[in-house]
Amino acid sequence: MEVTVPVNNHYYENSFFSENDLKNRFGTRGKKFEAQKNRLFSSVFELTTHHSNLKKLKLFGFKDLKGKKEEERLILKLYSKEHLGGEKQYIVQTGLYAGVIYHKGCKFNITTRYGDAFLRRMLNFVNDIYIDNQKTPSSKNQKVNDFEFIIAYLFIQSFEKAAVLGLPHEYQTLTQKSNKVRGKVDINTYIKTNIPFRGSITSTYREQVYIQEVVDVLYLTCKKLESKFGREIHRRLLSITQLLKQHYSGRFTSKDTILKAKSHRALHNPMYASFRKVLEYAEIILLQLELDANEEQNRLETYGFLFDISQLFELYLEKLLSKHFSEWDVNSQEELPLYKSMFYGRRMFPDIVMKHKSSGKIAVFDAKFKTMRMLKDDLDRSDFYQIHTYMHYYGSNVMIGGLIYPLSEQLNSAKAHSESLFGNNERKETKFIVDGVHVSDDMDMSHLIQQEDIFLSRLGKNLVHADYLD
Repeated sequence: MEVTVPVNNHYYENSFFSENDLKNRFGTRGKKFEAQKNRLFSSVFELTTHHSNLKKLKLFGFKDLKGKKEEERLILKLYSKEHLGGEKQYIVQTGLYAGVIYHKGCKFNITTRYGDAFLRRMLNFVNDIYIDNQKTPSSKNQKVNDFEFIIAYLFIQSFEKAAVLGLPHEYQTLTQKSNKVRGKVDINTYIKTNIPFRGSITSTYREQVYIQEVVDVLYLTCKKLESKFGREIHRRLLSITQLLKQHYSGRFTSKDTILKAKSHRALHNPMYASFRKVLEYAEIILLQLELDANEEQNRLETYGFLFDISQLFELYLEKLLSKHFSEWDVNSQEELPLYKSMFYGRRMFPDIVMKHKSSGKIAVFDAKFKTMRMLKDDLDRSDFYQIHTYMHYYGSNVMIGGLIYPLSEQLNSAKAHSESLFGNNERKETKFIVDGVHVSDDMDMSHLIQQEDIFLSRLGKNLVHADYLD
């Protein structure tokens, strides 16, 4: 049984599933449907980032948050309620994590909402690729969710970078029996087996060899992606995949093999340290097979893989702005300490802080991967107050601040850009805006890049006076 929902789904309870919707999605009727419905919706189920049942649920981020204590965030919430007239409504609410969750025999695919082009564009920026006119690799069976596409893309990109210096290898002592000596003669073996002399002698030598466990894990990961997406998914790795094929042991990769590959001493060498991340992605890809196979066996467990899509959006915006506005320093998650010596002390982390290199003026923004249709209800009260708190912290140095979204509708600057803070014409030195890149499900890459340019042009007009402000 499978349900597909987007991130930030039913956030305001303005949509829901009826019983017929559930029947169509579950593909079942009668007692089996009733049993599954009761398992999922008989009581409120809420899974958050602080939930105790996260041991088998892997949360994957795109930023290093060491030392930062994250607030509790929603992952998945299931509940039901009666609508006016007695009709039962079934709510599947999601947060900002995209991926796949298995819960009580049901598979929840949480998608990124805005289509392949925008997802691929954000992933490109994570990997510092700023031009992409390639088509999205197609799936052979067309059953690919955003989780599978994200992890496949990250594996290919990280593997391509790591393989520049070659596959991990180390020196090993090898033995050869031949009529020629290579290295040094193995005296013990010579005495035991080569006397009387029969034309061959045993010698030992040291040679660099590839780490077998690493080769096996990487090769089988590439084969799995090829079976899912087709050979074009790793066309840029053609030479390295051919090398993996030559050195593959022919054995199936077990959990033990994956563990040995990830913990091998060769990865402590700085040359091969980047393969740790590659193998982490490979582990997730290979274990997904096991998740699918054991779905029926683990009805009482909650497990899966999820990506913090809000972090991906933040990183995308940070790199987009940094690349375009070279006269500004662009920083993310800058720490703002509040009341350091008090018991109520806090730390705040605005998503993006831009500091002009010559004037010292500041622009501060929060990135929100949420629905924005240019409606008042789409702007959360807490987000609105939070960005104003950041702007107050920087005081008179702030020339502009605001919230940046993936926009579902074209933006009207007259309705979204305030020429003064609070719109009361008293603080005209500080602007407040709601803006972002317009995206849609059917948008191709070239159209998306055009929308980026339109957004950057709008923002640039608000930043242009920084050179003349003291």
